[in-house]
Amino acid sequence: MNLFGFEIKRKEDDVPELPSFTPPVDDEGSVVVTAGGSYGTYVDLEGSAKSEAELVTKYRNIAQQPEAHKAIDDIVSEAIVISDDERVVECVTDDLKMAENIKTRIREEFENVLKLLDFSNKGYDIFQKWYVDGRLYYHVIVDEKKIREGIKELRVVDPKRLRKIKEMEKKRENDVIVTRLKNEYFMYNEKGFDKKDATIGISSGLQGLKIAKDSIVHTTSGLLNETNTLVLSHLHKAIKPMNQLRMLEDASVIYRIS
Repeated sequence: MNLFGFEIKRKEDDVPELPSFTPPVDDEGSVVVTAGGSYGTYVDLEGSAKSEAELVTKYRNIAQQPEAHKAIDDIVSEAIVISDDERVVECVTDDLKMAENIKTRIREEFENVLKLLDFSNKGYDIFQKWYVDGRLYYHVIVDEKKIREGIKELRVVDPKRLRKIKEMEKKRENDVIVTRLKNEYFMYNEKGFDKKDATIGISSGLQGLKIAKDSIVHTTSGLLNETNTLVLSHLHKAIKPMNQLRMLEDASVIYRIS
């Protein structure tokens, strides 16, 4: 995978490749596909990606309900406390087994990231987006002509338009079919993956934009559904009671009118 004209990867000795017959389970909700074929890989994400995009839409719809909106405000206010006396977040490197100069550089870069996010002013909104959607994506923007100057901007990306893809390949070793990670990247679709025409043709590249993994910074809620295929939001438990509340309100209006 190339990033801004440079290939960035770890040494093979640092990351040992351990063969296994099953792909690893993670909490990022990425789509696992099988690589291979003379025409590349063609992925139909209408089912899984459509469901995930619909979930994000449903979570945002729940957040508009007055009762849920008030509860979310209370939760976010308890998590993000902005005051003049104390910092909102702080990088603690006391237990890190590294040299002191490296710890200092880590803290300095942490402060730089906070400035890029404008966390002192937008920390409340950032945490609220993550809490409601269950996932948060940022595009890391750098100046290709001045790579050494580092990150210039962190631009938020709508999670309904971005999906992580993992290409896995299967090989037979010692009469056992093992699964290995071949490629990993993000796919961006301007129309979003909740549309019927949002099928991704990786070989043609007409329906989605292939983005390097290192160009996207993302975090999820860590909650998965029962099949470990979809990332859930902390609001997922509120879907059923919220629907019941709305039905009860509508039924009360109809009962009183009749």
